This record gives sequence, structure tokens and C-alpha cells, in this order.
Amino acid sequence: MSLDLRISDTHPLVTLVSMIAPSPDWFVGVADLPLLRNDRWVDSLTVELHGWDAGTDDGTTYAAMNAPAMPHVPISPLVSGPFEVNGQVPTLGTYTFVRRR
Repeated sequence: MSLDLRISDTHPLVTLVSMIAPSPDWFVGVADLPLLRNDRWVDSLTVELHGWDAGTDDGTTYAAMNAPAMPHVPISPLVSGPFEVNGQVPTLGTYTFVRRR
């Protein structure tokens, strides 16, 4: 997927989130990622994406039926579950930001 973003000196940070479907509360993303560093725009930047659990659903598997968490729990990294390989959850993807002039 490709997406054009407009950024400026007054808004140099990017926050971008994507759902891990079909889970209702698993996601990958970046928050407040600076694309302006040392007064220069980054020409290219690739960020590894790790899975996160938003803590709003108590389903125990990737495709579990919705079971709202009561109370909601804090957002936490995915450290187990269907993505687990040899006891660890690997990187689930990347975002690559490329400066277009």
C-alpha cells in the first residue's frame, strides 16, 4: 500500500496505525515519529512494526469472538499468541517513509 502524507516544519511528526485483522484490538503502528531530524528532512526511513494489544477485548486467539474487556487494560506488546515463533513474536511488517520532492 502507498500513501502520500503532507508534512511541514510545524508538523514534522507522523502517527500511523493499522489494524491486524480480524482481531478487534490488535494493531501495529508508530507514534510521534520525527521525519525532520537535525533541521533536515529524512530522505528515507524504514520502521519495523511490532504487534500491540489495545486491551479492549479479552479474546484469547486471533479470531476469537468479541469479548469486551471489563475493565479495559493498558495497551501492551503482543508477546504470545498465533504469531509466536520459538517463544517470540517477530516483526509483523514495516512502514517505509520516502521523501518526494
